[in-house]
Amino acid sequence: MSEAPARDCAPGPATMERATHDHASHQPKGAAMTNLTSVIRRRWAIAEASSREPAATRDDAAPVLHAEVMRRDRRNRAARGWAFGLLIALLVQFGLGMYVNLFAHIPLNHPGHRAKNFFAGSYHSVAWAETSPHSPLILAFHAGLGLLLVPSSLWLAVLAIRGRRAGYVWAAVLGALFILGAGFNGASFLNYNEDANSYVMALLFAAAVLCYVVLLALPRSTGRQALAA
Repeated sequence: MSEAPARDCAPGPATMERATHDHASHQPKGAAMTNLTSVIRRRWAIAEASSREPAATRDDAAPVLHAEVMRRDRRNRAARGWAFGLLIALLVQFGLGMYVNLFAHIPLNHPGHRAKNFFAGSYHSVAWAETSPHSPLILAFHAGLGLLLVPSSLWLAVLAIRGRRAGYVWAAVLGALFILGAGFNGASFLNYNEDANSYVMALLFAAAVLCYVVLLALPRSTGRQALAA
């Protein structure tokens, strides 16, 4: 009567663990503790690997990082272009404002003059400056360019925030705030014809110009440094 052939199969996890335990029982205490620690670490690693998806490797994450860096660089380049355009527009606005202050005659009986409500008076004053045939043409250009500067500066601030460069963000946001302040003082000058409003408007213009000069003076791109890191 022939013997049954032996089964050629790999030992299961329970058999391996029992064998490890039996082997550890015949070893010195220090060696047994070392083997027990190895078993615990091995089982902990298996449990952790089974409880989550495999992490992306560095090579897999590199294209994603590169795409994000390039996207931010494109936004920062767009922000620089807008900053340069706003800088030119501010210089033109300064020239128009100086001409209005020195040579243009603004009648004091236009709609919105000496209005008790600042916002209502500003609306009527600017509307008169843009639409009335009695408004100086140079004043219409000055007010119209001021109205364009406000949304343009806000869009530049949005581009800088999306680009996520601290220097660009600070310069663009402060520049937008200074332009808004200059716009409010320009409307107030139309309402009340006070020289103080014209002076503050000029100071805020200079501050906005400085912000955009600083933005343009910052380095163009940090993409290579970010990828190298």
